[in-house]
Amino acid sequence: MQAMTTVTVLLLTLWSSHFTTGQIPNPDQYRFTWTSDGVAQERYAIDKKAGKMSRLWFSNTGDEEFGGNQDIYVRDDSRTYLFNFMAQPPQCIANRGGPYNEMNFWPNLVQSFGGEQKKYDELLFDPDCDGTCLTWKTEYNETYHHYRYVNRLYVKKAEKKPIKIVLKTYDLNTGSLVSTSVTRFINWVTGNVPDYEYDYPMDLETCFKP
Repeated sequence: MQAMTTVTVLLLTLWSSHFTTGQIPNPDQYRFTWTSDGVAQERYAIDKKAGKMSRLWFSNTGDEEFGGNQDIYVRDDSRTYLFNFMAQPPQCIANRGGPYNEMNFWPNLVQSFGGEQKKYDELLFDPDCDGTCLTWKTEYNETYHHYRYVNRLYVKKAEKKPIKIVLKTYDLNTGSLVSTSVTRFINWVTGNVPDYEYDYPMDLETCFKP
């Protein structure tokens, strides 16, 4: 009887482990930079537990040394600060409340692929994952331009780390591939976010408060 109980517990543990590793990661604390077709677009630092957020848009050249605009929200301040470095001179606007959409950037993306409880659709070998990727897929037709879009999220199985989203566009009539666009999540880190991610780059006394 004891042996049977041990085996049952072992099987349940293995099943639970497999189920957990087959879900889309959806942490409350994370940092990453996302690139579109090789050009850096935005840098996110989110800590929902602490109520803090930083979202940095890079310049049009994608050079990470030169920021375009930046949103910083700290719940204790009850304001979202927009720093516009592309204006001359740079400007700061302090809006009341929090940036709901930006704070929920990753949860919204996860939801678009079926939610964090949805098991992966397919296991694929991909060099960007150093081996096996868990993938989730969405697809839809756009009849006006006669395109079919296939969007696939890749998560590195070994580390449960989001790697990229690959969007493929097909001709709806012929089925031939029209284009491929790749969004990558680089420097992905989960866990406590350092306070320096939320350092204000300007004197807040100079901010316009509508």
